[in-house]
Amino acid sequence: MGAVTTPLGTEAESIFRDLGYDVEHHGGELRATRRWRTVYVTTAAPDEAPDHGEFRCFVARADRATDVRDELCRADHPYDWAVVAVGEDGYDVLHPDAGTLRAP
Repeated sequence: MGAVTTPLGTEAESIFRDLGYDVEHHGGELRATRRWRTVYVTTAAPDEAPDHGEFRCFVARADRATDVRDELCRADHPYDWAVVAVGEDGYDVLHPDAGTLRAP
């Protein structure tokens, strides 16, 4: 029997809820809100994601996350962004300024 893989959208929702965000479905993405900050969370490729919001998080499988980060670094987007790299052992956060941050 093969490994069961949880859909990225479900993983993203769980991660943001665990971080204390209120999460709502917003079209084909998630809107995660905590205090004054709203983060739009998507599993779409950067060139397919809407350009709205001040903060955006792209969720990708760990083996694809570095490519997503590199694609975002080459583009000029009107928002701050990060990539959540979801793997079998949890997740890492890839940000253009901070490199890779290990999740708790």
